[in-house]
Amino acid sequence: MAEYSVQKPFAAVRASYSPLENLIRSALVRAGNFSPARVDGEVMMMMLELANRVIEDVRRHPYWTGGDINYYTHQSESRSIPDLIMIDGLTAHYMIQQGSEKSALAMRMYQSNTTDIFYERSYGNAALCIEIRDGGSNKSYKNTATKTTVDTTNTTVTTKTVGNVSTVTSSKY
Repeated sequence: MAEYSVQKPFAAVRASYSPLENLIRSALVRAGNFSPARVDGEVMMMMLELANRVIEDVRRHPYWTGGDINYYTHQSESRSIPDLIMIDGLTAHYMIQQGSEKSALAMRMYQSNTTDIFYERSYGNAALCIEIRDGGSNKSYKNTATKTTVDTTNTTVTTKTVGNVSTVTSSKY
């Protein structure tokens, strides 16, 4: 299945993913405190560093199956990370860097969207099924085939502390 740029299909000429500079401009617009027409070199370099943080986030994500990804070295490059994840990640990391009150919400949205996108690509749109393997906290719910018996015999512990010997006998139940 071919993947296409969700956010910037007109900009994804070289590949299925948009160049970083277009994603940076979208992230700055979302952050709301920058005119993307006035992005200077220093801001672009800072956003390049933040984009590499997003790559690290993707690399360690449990649902990422795309292998290793190289860091960005120039804003005209693109990587095989969905545009929506890159824009959300750049926005969240930028808001954290700026000390914005919106940073916590942006980070939650970024992490949630990343997990949702990677999960859907790995497993499809299947219903989640959770199986409790330890029987849960209520012992009456345990499967009778896997019940274990507990030894209720007495236990004797002997300890030696600076020449003094003490013996403690206790019962488990």
